[in-house]
Amino acid sequence: MNKLTLLTSALLVAASFSFAVPLQAQDLTAADRERIEARKNAKTQLPGERVGRAVTRAFELYSEEKIDEALALLMDLRPGNDFDTAFVNRFIGNLYATKDAKQAIKYLELSVKPDVMSFGDQAQALKLLGDLQSMEGMHRAAIQSYQNWMRFTGERDSDVYLRIANAHYQMQEYDKVIAPADNAIRYAREPNKQHYMLKMGAFYEARNYVKTVETVETMVQLFPEERSYWVYLGNFYTLLEEYSKSLSAFQIAYANGYLESEAELKLLGQMYANNNIPFKAATIYEKYLKAGKIKKDRQILAAIASNYQAAREFAKAAEYYGEMAKLTNEADAYRRQGNAFMAVQRYADAITAFENSLRLDSRNVGRVHIDMMTAYLNQNKLREAMASLQEAKKDPATSRQVRSWETYIQEKARVRNMRL
Repeated sequence: MNKLTLLTSALLVAASFSFAVPLQAQDLTAADRERIEARKNAKTQLPGERVGRAVTRAFELYSEEKIDEALALLMDLRPGNDFDTAFVNRFIGNLYATKDAKQAIKYLELSVKPDVMSFGDQAQALKLLGDLQSMEGMHRAAIQSYQNWMRFTGERDSDVYLRIANAHYQMQEYDKVIAPADNAIRYAREPNKQHYMLKMGAFYEARNYVKTVETVETMVQLFPEERSYWVYLGNFYTLLEEYSKSLSAFQIAYANGYLESEAELKLLGQMYANNNIPFKAATIYEKYLKAGKIKKDRQILAAIASNYQAAREFAKAAEYYGEMAKLTNEADAYRRQGNAFMAVQRYADAITAFENSLRLDSRNVGRVHIDMMTAYLNQNKLREAMASLQEAKKDPATSRQVRSWETYIQEKARVRNMRL
């Protein structure tokens, strides 16, 4: 029956690379052990002659890829006892698994219910039943079938535990995912990424961010070459507001060339900003903007400009506020550019920027005129400063604020014997 065994293996939901180990002694009662050993060592039972001939012919048809003919032959059989019936139903279930999962489930359920097949056949049918139920979204039933398989065989199988955990996950029973996921990890021959990903996902969906981070910390230790895990770790640290750890994770990922996408590179810059390292944030953004890996838009230009400004690199800030203003035609971008120029004493450039701001927006007229007044005063252009002051006085939001400045400008003009 090697061909049938091969068929059954091919129908599993996912290939199993794990291994099964006996249940620990404390998990089995003496009666359980006796039952399992007796079933394993029982004399092999064969179907009756009539059923045997029909099954042999059906198997030949299956080998010729004549599945429908094989099924028709078996469906016409009327087995004479429970064993023959279970044997035929299992074969029908295996054949249906190639084309109709619901029918396969029906016949496999019939085959396992009387519990009369050989140890190997009963075990294989139980596991295949669970796999097909899982495929069909029958997750509760799949869990029961997998648990029945474990009780029947007395084995712990890493892949079966993974499937139980996944079934709970699909039903959004996140708290029930962890125990089988831990058992999948425990009984695996070697660390398996799927086990940890499922566990991470369950903790995250349950909003248990501390355990989410602990799981991903283990993942990066076990699979340090998996670039996405470093990104996960960096992101999840931010959920705990552990920004320095988040930055460390992103730095390791960056140093190893694991940050590739635009979103990841932006996150690296954001982590530098969150850790009060604005110059590094700005240079990261700028580098990958120029390299074409980050799209040029308002958001990135504002991030570069504001981080350069926070780093007191005002000339660079003015440059990028200017880029932002050209792209968006926003009055506020020009105003910010003007203030950055003021910080490096480029007063003429600042005034140009302020004039552009005024041309576009009337909401901050008073504030912009005060900034222009300051720029003119720094150039000793008292008449122009007074003109800007008078404009600021027209804005109710700034009219009172400029009164003291008016006296100051008038006094400076008097000292210089200048008529305003």
